[in-house]
Amino acid sequence: MSKLALADTRYELIKAHIIDPDNSPLSEEHQYMLDRVLSAAKILDKNPVVKTAVALLKVKYKEISQRQAYEDIKLAMKLYNTIHTFNFDFWKIWLMNDIVKNIERARNIGSHHALKVIALEHANMIKAIGEKPENMDDPLRNEKHSFYILVQNNNTTVKLDIDNLHKLPDGTLRELNKALFSGKEITIEEAEQEMNS
Repeated sequence: MSKLALADTRYELIKAHIIDPDNSPLSEEHQYMLDRVLSAAKILDKNPVVKTAVALLKVKYKEISQRQAYEDIKLAMKLYNTIHTFNFDFWKIWLMNDIVKNIERARNIGSHHALKVIALEHANMIKAIGEKPENMDDPLRNEKHSFYILVQNNNTTVKLDIDNLHKLPDGTLRELNKALFSGKEITIEEAEQEMNS
């Protein structure tokens, strides 16, 4: 006869064990498994990272294997769905879709009461979406500002506009290079070594 897994055990038996553990209808093996899964659920509430939860469960139950600890954690996540496994994105999308459907139904009705419902649903939508942030990042910020490279050489500071640097003639760029590096030119080998470092 095959042994029934804890996950396949009837809910009423598990409930009876939780209510009155002294007179439990579960076998001793299932009682022990249920206690481990309950412990795993409590550990997950405080430590939602699975790897950490497995390690803590193994500390509490030294006799179980790594594989068994992972199975207990997986079963705890399945049976005791907590905030850590709740899909907030799905819930938020579902909520907003439901609000939009309510607004559409109220608009189709067109009564005075429906207008109140629309106003309430708009308020609910604002709560679901959230308020607009005060300072939004401006995607055109880089185009609005000029950026400069400040080069200091022998107590002389030169401000170079990054946007116009490529427009300088080659001779000017060579002179700038000489001024920045005090006229010291580097060989191709030194340049390759500098690029590889």
